[in-house]
Amino acid sequence: MALDPRIRQLRSVAAQALLALGFAALAACTSTAPPASRPLASKGRTAVLLAINDVYRIEGVEGGKQGGLARVRALRRELEREHPDLLVLHAGDLLYPSFASRMYNGEQMISVLDQLDGSDQRDPRLFITFGNHEFEKRKKKDSGILAARIAQSQFTWLGGNVMLAESDDGRPFAAPGAVERSVLVTSGGIRIGLFGLTIPTADVQYAEFAGPNETARELTAQLRKAGAEVVVALTHLNAADDRELLETLGAEGPDLIVGGHDHEKMAFEVGGRWAIKADADARTASVIKIRLDRGPVEVSYEHRPLGEGQPRSPEPDPQVQTLVSTWQARHEKEFCAGKSAPANCLEEVYGRTLTVLEGEENKIRGHETSLGDWIADRMLETFAPCGAQVAFLNAGTLRLNQDLAAGSTLTRRQVEELFGFPTPLHLIRMNGKLLQQTADQSVYGWPGSGTWLQIAGWAFVHDSGGKAATGLVRLAPSGALPVRPDEEILAVTGDYLVNPEIGDQDGYTFLPTQEVPGCPASGKDIKDVVIEALRAAEPRGIAPRTEGRICQGTEGPCLAKR
Repeated sequence: MALDPRIRQLRSVAAQALLALGFAALAACTSTAPPASRPLASKGRTAVLLAINDVYRIEGVEGGKQGGLARVRALRRELEREHPDLLVLHAGDLLYPSFASRMYNGEQMISVLDQLDGSDQRDPRLFITFGNHEFEKRKKKDSGILAARIAQSQFTWLGGNVMLAESDDGRPFAAPGAVERSVLVTSGGIRIGLFGLTIPTADVQYAEFAGPNETARELTAQLRKAGAEVVVALTHLNAADDRELLETLGAEGPDLIVGGHDHEKMAFEVGGRWAIKADADARTASVIKIRLDRGPVEVSYEHRPLGEGQPRSPEPDPQVQTLVSTWQARHEKEFCAGKSAPANCLEEVYGRTLTVLEGEENKIRGHETSLGDWIADRMLETFAPCGAQVAFLNAGTLRLNQDLAAGSTLTRRQVEELFGFPTPLHLIRMNGKLLQQTADQSVYGWPGSGTWLQIAGWAFVHDSGGKAATGLVRLAPSGALPVRPDEEILAVTGDYLVNPEIGDQDGYTFLPTQEVPGCPASGKDIKDVVIEALRAAEPRGIAPRTEGRICQGTEGPCLAKR
């Protein structure tokens, strides 16, 4: 497979310089207001960025009450009244996974993103980098799906370290200008260089990924040579990798990282350079101001909440909301028809909960939760006849991104949204040393990472400051037992963590890939396990609570204390 990343995906430095001069001329008379949190002199120049990341649902979460692209459009309109040359950035993960994307392969998402400028024309101020989930369909035969989404896009994709293959007949993957390694744009009179970085994604047969740090060094130098006054990296990397990039490159790297991949809002500074991320599903959006005067680049930011009852949240834009509602109605109609079910089949009630079910991602990706405990318990229960002693599931499998109040029903729609992928379960044989390594990997990306585990049958202490997992015990009927490095343990987990053919395994590549033979439950999908358990608990319902399996701080019970 011939790759041609330089000729087909790059504009020359000279062309970028000409673009920069043109944009600068257009923006020379733009005025901007200083951020309220930092008084600025009027003679300085200020660029404004609106950034989101990891947005999987066009409608938002909690039935559209929180997040959603109609609110992003409304916030954009609000900001553009004062900053008409606002830049809008999306730090990746949009095509997959979602309930709707199982049917439309992200077509619904691109359709709505194309309306963020309120027109049917190409949007010159919206830039999106590739997330790892844009490459969910990894086989060469499926490359046409991503190519079609790029062709549908009325904005620019940034793939600084992504090298897309040409087709077998020599045609480029995308039309000229649809995918760029970097661009020069102007906002607030500041010439800004933008480039994208994507976390290297394994086994994509039609793409290769260069090292993020090396790419950032190269493109930063190119953009500054082309006239960029400020360089911004739009990254889909782990927060630890963003931090390492800033630490390693220093002045040779970007002035600012606008990031994704972590689903929890954050901001941190390394050597005077910031990395800023918003909450997933547009629960918040980052509003970033870049100030340039005679001294160094100054950055200020806020995370604007988007949703009902949130301070300063705009109402959903009517035009975009209508488009979102049209897609949702179409999806329900076609999904139910495909199941030979009634037209409102997504409202079918599977069960109910008597206690709060914690499924919001800023909880389930960094803490023990009631939902996580209950699902891990069902995994262990399903495989108990085969001798399973512990269970664990990566939080990236659980994608509801909302809490359900006590007394809530659980509908078919919510269960379908909870599981973004088919997840067959497997029983594996491991030892205590590997279980300790599993706990260490769980806390490595804390907080906001899908690698975080929800567990059953064992417990540990999480030192959030040092990001260490200590005090490992197995929860046996007789009580908490210290885990010996050499003891054999039967564990049940999801396919993604033990099947190298479907992904990078969230770093759990050390886990055994061979399952224990002869267990009738092997291969049963976790969604079926959950549906059966919900129905079996009717009419009373379920009542899960956290138990202290992952101990953080000094409050609450801790089963790891022995």
